[in-house]
Amino acid sequence: MSNPYSNQITRAVIPAAGFGTRLRPLSNAIPKEMLPIGRKPVIAHILDELIGADIREVLIIVSDRKPQIRAYLGDEYFDEATDDKKIACHYIIQQEQHGLGDAILHAEEWVNDKPFVVAFGDCIIESPYPSGPMRRMVETFADKQCGAAVICEAVSWEKVSRYGVLSQEIKLSEYPDEPFAVADIVEKPAREAAPSNLVVAARYAFSTKIFDLLHKSGRDVRGELNVTDSVSALCRQGNPLWAVPLQKGEARRDIGNYESFFTAFIQAALKDPEFGASARKAAEETLKEF
Repeated sequence: MSNPYSNQITRAVIPAAGFGTRLRPLSNAIPKEMLPIGRKPVIAHILDELIGADIREVLIIVSDRKPQIRAYLGDEYFDEATDDKKIACHYIIQQEQHGLGDAILHAEEWVNDKPFVVAFGDCIIESPYPSGPMRRMVETFADKQCGAAVICEAVSWEKVSRYGVLSQEIKLSEYPDEPFAVADIVEKPAREAAPSNLVVAARYAFSTKIFDLLHKSGRDVRGELNVTDSVSALCRQGNPLWAVPLQKGEARRDIGNYESFFTAFIQAALKDPEFGASARKAAEETLKEF
């Protein structure tokens, strides 16, 4: 049997079938993955990130309510900044939405028994080095022969109940600069029960061992299949879980609600190389009214 860690990960899965409830009524007309952040929709930013990490194929999990995604991307997407690089786009329909774990199970046959990346379809990762966090995660996955690896970030303690929260093998006294081993992951704990304020930042790398555990995992009270439960089971079986922290100048931009969507769009507009100055001037004039 070949060593699953001997080759670069070349396939990614993007779950993009969710309802976008927190962005209604806008998401009734436009999938949240197609909302503009600067000059590109969210999903184009994600594909550029994957291309920069040498991912060659992506499976996008969509619903039949979102034909715009395939119409925009087609069967092959090019990074406009470097049009010599491209990524093949595949699609599968998720008829009913039952959580992230259920979406990932739709990719089981497609990944073909090889490690793969999962990138949340409503989150972009900003970095001064294109695809830097993704590359570090993939490299850590291979170096540590992981069952799973994640990108992580620190959030305020008031927000830990929104995320999958990491419990470090060795307690860290401050925010880490380097990848670290994780003992467990807890889904949306109450603040007083959270093992840390370090949370999964919308990116995973998985061995295909995750599928067997997803099949065995039960659904939560909302009827959803949480991937964190299966990742926790991976840890208990002795499969290493490692976390790769976002560094200074890097950030996760969640486009799942109006607050984060507005913030991400404004930041992109202000930084635009051609029209950023005009946007900054307009912002300054508008702020005088408050």
